[in-house]
Amino acid sequence: MAALIRKNIFRNGAVSHSNLKISAAQLVSYRGFTSKLFVKGVSFSTTEEMLADAFSQFGQVTEATIITDKGKNRSKGYGYVTFSTEEEAQNALTEMNGKLLDGRVLFVDNVRPSRRYNTDVPLARQPPQSAEDSRH
Repeated sequence: MAALIRKNIFRNGAVSHSNLKISAAQLVSYRGFTSKLFVKGVSFSTTEEMLADAFSQFGQVTEATIITDKGKNRSKGYGYVTFSTEEEAQNALTEMNGKLLDGRVLFVDNVRPSRRYNTDVPLARQPPQSAEDSRH
């Protein structure tokens, strides 16, 4: 979709001001909004329950996860909050981004879709042939 947007904006090799009038709602639909949010800036003392409580005012939180460093058994300072609907997640994103929680400013963004690789094409290549192999 991003290529489609670029194609329409940069048509004829020129960018005009009128071509750049894309609403935020259109960009959200192009990006593919999900009900899962990425939250960074989470305090090391914040628990998953505290994170869920903070976001629950915007809708039904189905999951709140704080990512921890397994070796140190400590928060890495970010996590994920999943809502039951995309509308609730979008509302929470706009309302909670930049707000304080447990003394730290939260930065909230939607989760970007994971890359999907073509499984028909092998990811590894054969090792390069040595000089001896190529002579035979």
